[in-house]
Amino acid sequence: MTTSSKGIQRVLVADDEPQILSLIREALHQEGFLATLCRDGQAALEAMEKHTYRAAILDVMMPRRTGLEVLRELRGRKDETPVVLMSSFIGEDVYEACQGLGRLAFLPKPFTLSELRSAIDRAVTEVRC
Repeated sequence: MTTSSKGIQRVLVADDEPQILSLIREALHQEGFLATLCRDGQAALEAMEKHTYRAAILDVMMPRRTGLEVLRELRGRKDETPVVLMSSFIGEDVYEACQGLGRLAFLPKPFTLSELRSAIDRAVTEVRC
């Protein structure tokens, strides 16, 4: 885990919906995290090349790269950042596609702030696929 000089932990959030980004940024801020916001999967990968994050929250369906593509690319780079995948619909195919991809949790949309915190905790501390 890498933190800034002030001890604030970074979390990357990638979603193409501005309202979701704002909601998650505010929730993370209240929890003491610094959120890096990305509007698509390619921007998320580029951000993750520049910084180390405590966790990454990725929408499954995004432009330029999907959340699954970002997750596979990260694991291909041997990046074990815990990931929360979120989507309005997470089907069995998504779960199957994630087998063997490390520390991971799923968050169905819509979600509460409590569910968001719980998903981050699961990805960081206990869930292995």
